[in-house]
Amino acid sequence: MAREWQTGNSSRDESSGAPSLILRFMAVLFWLIIILVCIFTEIHTNAFITVFIGIGAIVPFFLAIASVPFAVQAVLWIVISGILLAALRPAALHKFQRKGVVDLSAPSKSSMTNLTGFVENTVGDEGHPGSVKIKGESWRAVTEAKEAIPDGTQVIVKKTYGTTLWVEPVTTPS
Repeated sequence: MAREWQTGNSSRDESSGAPSLILRFMAVLFWLIIILVCIFTEIHTNAFITVFIGIGAIVPFFLAIASVPFAVQAVLWIVISGILLAALRPAALHKFQRKGVVDLSAPSKSSMTNLTGFVENTVGDEGHPGSVKIKGESWRAVTEAKEAIPDGTQVIVKKTYGTTLWVEPVTTPS
């Protein structure tokens, strides 16, 4: 047996498939992760982009199970995802926007709109954000006003974009 090991002539067949089985498992796992990440990302963005990328990964997932080369899987994923995005995304956006579903990727009104708070750190434009405190919580804030809003100024939220608030100083009637 020691002689077989030294000469490389072992009874164990090198092409037994263990490496290819591991690679196939890794490819299947890769596509499964892509699908799941895309689903969870789409749930949080509602932009109708990652849902089609995830759907595009379903075919390569099954091709990985069938031991098709990974390069073929990747090319098909890109092609299928591109076709789905180009063909179905506009229709999906139209259908869901018509029903009143808000595009969360654009600044909009939210439950924070019209709440008031105070500036903690001077609030400027998008290039110079500050922070405001509203209901005991600090929020990143920017303003469309020409001048920065100094610390301690009372502000009102006009719109939101993710976790950034667009604020304006509260004007008191005279």
